[in-house]
Amino acid sequence: MSGNIQSIQRAIAVLEYITFHAGAGISELSRELNLNKSTVFGIVKTLEGLGYLFKNEPTDSYQVTYRLQTLAEVSADANSVISYARPYLQRLNDTYDETIHFVRAMDDTVVYLDKLESKKSIRIHSDVGGQMPLHCTAVGKAILAWRGEQGTAEYAARTHLPPMTAHSIEDADALREEMRRVRAQGFSIDDEENQDGLYCVGVPIFDKAGIAHHAISISMPKYRKDEIDLAKAVEDLREAAKGISAFF
Repeated sequence: MSGNIQSIQRAIAVLEYITFHAGAGISELSRELNLNKSTVFGIVKTLEGLGYLFKNEPTDSYQVTYRLQTLAEVSADANSVISYARPYLQRLNDTYDETIHFVRAMDDTVVYLDKLESKKSIRIHSDVGGQMPLHCTAVGKAILAWRGEQGTAEYAARTHLPPMTAHSIEDADALREEMRRVRAQGFSIDDEENQDGLYCVGVPIFDKAGIAHHAISISMPKYRKDEIDLAKAVEDLREAAKGISAFF
């Protein structure tokens, strides 16, 4: 068929074979897919580097990770949950005329599913589909806090807490204390930790099992933060989060 890219076809064939056979080695892939071993090796190593495959050392075979499943899950529910959540987000946007974000956790980041802009002249730089670390965003903290002490420690060990600004949390002990504070008060604050001059308030959205995979926030330039009543904003965010949680 014209227009097909051979390298992509081969990569998909390798992924499908490994998936359907619960793992495979280079020689088996070469034989069964009728591909040169060096070609198979290059494809496998590329997919491994991208996080879609890992090598099972005891069996000397390659297996798929959960990355594809994660992407599929995000794709499957994104449009419907965005449609469901939009009235709640719109109400917040109408009330505060500040930027409203709706995110989902994916591994050690949040993915921005939806964003409603402020009509004011100075706005927030963020993109739907973009990803940010958990530890330096209000929405990320709102999710990370409910992973508990162990989840927070494991996150810090995996990521080494890369700073986004001079205000970002870079110390594991400081992050643990911050997550305790977030759990105690029920909301999170990003005070110039992700972008200089940016202030955000976030709350988690819990599913029926009590797990926070999603979160919402109100974001604004820091100089405008005193224009809103923080307690009222948190109350409104929680009410919106409660409404959206019914989807899950």
